[in-house]
Amino acid sequence: MIVPEDSTVLSSWKDIAKYLGKGVRTVQRWERQLGLPVRRPNGASQKSAVVLYRGDVDAWVATRFSARTLEKNEAQTARSSCSARTTLREGIRTARELRTANQALTEQITHSIRMLTERCELLAVQSLRDSSLGECAKRAESLATD
Repeated sequence: MIVPEDSTVLSSWKDIAKYLGKGVRTVQRWERQLGLPVRRPNGASQKSAVVLYRGDVDAWVATRFSARTLEKNEAQTARSSCSARTTLREGIRTARELRTANQALTEQITHSIRMLTERCELLAVQSLRDSSLGECAKRAESLATD
């Protein structure tokens, strides 16, 4: 059987093997061991008709047999992992700096509230003293005028 070049569907083990340039048994083993994405009709047995799309085969081959793709994926994974670690470290450092700044601000606010409270109490005492002195002065004036 001749596989038409423009056909997107490979519909037998022979077609699949010919497209990949391998033997039928090798391609069947690749399906079992390496996950070649062969499709079968729903409810069909292991020995039933098979279908495989050329695009699926090409994508599968590119991910399984390309050393450059593997190295590229490993490099991307390493970069992602390194980037994630760097981001995490920066986040932890920023959190520590924020915690330290927050503690310093809390101490400053507490100190300012204490000073404000003391000044308010001092003003209240002065106000009472001034009002009592004012009362005394008023009494003295009223006595003097009598």
